[in-house]
Amino acid sequence: MTPPLTSSRMPFPTRLQSLATPLAITVLVAILLLATLLTTPPPEPIPYDLDASHPTGLLGLRLWLTELGYDVQRTGGLRFELPAATDMLFVYPNQLSYNAAEAAMLRAWVEQGGTLVLVGPAGEDRELIAAFGVRVASELSYENEQVQVQPLLPEGRRVYPREWFAPGVTLDLSDAPQAVPVLALADGDSDRVTLIEHAVRKPVVAVQSVGEGVVWHLAPGVDLTNLNLAEYQQGELLPALLRTTPAGGKIVFDAYHLFGFSRVGEQIATLQDWLYRTPTGWAMLFTLLVTGGFLLLEGRRLGPPLVTVAQTRGREAAEYVRAMANLHRRAGEHVALAQHHHHRLKVGLARRHALLPDLPDDQFLLALESLSPSLSPTQLAAVRTTLIGLTNRPQEKQLVELAATVDQLLNSSH
Repeated sequence: MTPPLTSSRMPFPTRLQSLATPLAITVLVAILLLATLLTTPPPEPIPYDLDASHPTGLLGLRLWLTELGYDVQRTGGLRFELPAATDMLFVYPNQLSYNAAEAAMLRAWVEQGGTLVLVGPAGEDRELIAAFGVRVASELSYENEQVQVQPLLPEGRRVYPREWFAPGVTLDLSDAPQAVPVLALADGDSDRVTLIEHAVRKPVVAVQSVGEGVVWHLAPGVDLTNLNLAEYQQGELLPALLRTTPAGGKIVFDAYHLFGFSRVGEQIATLQDWLYRTPTGWAMLFTLLVTGGFLLLEGRRLGPPLVTVAQTRGREAAEYVRAMANLHRRAGEHVALAQHHHHRLKVGLARRHALLPDLPDDQFLLALESLSPSLSPTQLAAVRTTLIGLTNRPQEKQLVELAATVDQLLNSSH
């Protein structure tokens, strides 16, 4: 008898208990992520970020220059290098100060015909101050307007507004006698003498020639940020800055000194970069860590636990018989078995009565009837019925009965 089949599914309480560990880990991870999202403050806006749209970002300036047809690039890598054929360079207040070699290289580039737009620099950037003689003044001013004191911006207006509630930062031109003030903090209705005095003491935009090149000095607050372009019409200064830059020329922003080493090599070039420096990579590493911890707790370090020999049970003979029968059944071998028993019956009778087993069934039966002494009518009828049954593709049960009949006929024909 075939043993009754038992269900391999675990009962519900057992399955729920087996899922307790992964469910607990999932809940813990969800709580950690939720706590991180709730307690993480929004990122601080980075001043002069070329990709930022906040008020102190430079996205508007970068997109504007690109729209005008210029090739806008930025410096990067592990050291400061200007791209070949650079026509204009923007240098903003830096996290990483220029060293003497970099400042000398920058001045040599300007002397060869480059245009430099220099915002600041602050007192910490000593080498850059020494190279061009301009720095941010230590005193603050509180005038509410910026007045054009030299007719160098014919496309612009005479008076530009500024943030009235913030103190104004000015430039110190005392070590740069060649620098010419362009804009200064003053009142729009000031007389000429007052304007000249303010141009000397409170300039915010100046220009000087260095060799064959030009340096535009801008004070922080007149730095073409998104806010200043949108609210204070500083975009009118841009045509004057671009006057010495050919159409379609290469304009570069010094991002190397601007952001220091915090953004060196931002490009994702390898799988390791993606894993270590992107949120999706961090999520993948965290998932692998949690999965490894779960497998460690479950005792599946290298796979499921091995079953020892003592826990195995030998198979019974009946199981082999059933297995072989199932294999033959799936392979469709009952037709071959029917042909085998058909051939076995004819060969057995042919050997006993000196007949040819290769004769067709009808001729083989006629040869059996003509024997002397011949087979009994019952035997002849049984042989005929058996041969016909084996030829007509019998089913499994019928094949077993016909095979038994073949054995009986061969035994009775001795």
